[in-house]
This record gives sequence, structure tokens and C-alpha cells, in this order.
Amino acid sequence: MSVHKSGAFLQQCFSVHPLCLSVKLVSPPKIVGVVCTNCQMRHRLTLQQVAVSPEKTTGIESHELLLLQGCVQDHSEEVRVSMVNIEQCAVGLRCGCCRRSYSLDVALFETQQS
Repeated sequence: MSVHKSGAFLQQCFSVHPLCLSVKLVSPPKIVGVVCTNCQMRHRLTLQQVAVSPEKTTGIESHELLLLQGCVQDHSEEVRVSMVNIEQCAVGLRCGCCRRSYSLDVALFETQQS
């Protein structure tokens, strides 16, 4: 299985079938994994920064990724991809249960087909 280092695959999944994307992995300090159940692609995001609304943006060593990890562990079905902008290297996640929005500043997009 080859790994594609481009955000285009995640952008396409989000554009065509956004409800099929689910966050499956949060590995502090800087890794988030998203799976597309429709096309069986696994997207790995290596992060630079994370911001949680309404809190301020902070560096990657902060607790924001731990908040996201808690959401994924406690109610993973409520965490959805809300925005993908590969030109800005940004991904947005939203937890419906906690009503938190996470803005991810992505350093590297990687995609692998399962």
C-alpha cells in the first residue's frame, strides 16, 4: 500500500461524502487520523497548531489535542469533519456533544487506501 502525501484525497472525500469521514485516532502531540468509510481511505494529519473555539490558538504542546482525544474516546460518533481547506492547510472538526470546534493547522497530509 502506497502513501500519498497530499491533502487532495481528504478534500475529495469531504466534498463527495462528508458524512462518511470519522476521526478514529488522536495521538498527541501532533497526529490525527481520519477514516473514510465510503472509499476505505485512511487520512493521517500531522499538525502544527490546534485551536478550540472559543479558546485561543496555541502551540501543539498544549492541551487542545487532549480535549479532542477525550471527545473521540467518549463520543466518537459525534466528532465530524466540518471543513477541509488544503490551500490553507487547515481542517476543521466539530464535536456535536460538547459543541466544541477544533481548527487544525496541518503540516502534512498523508493518505493510504485500505
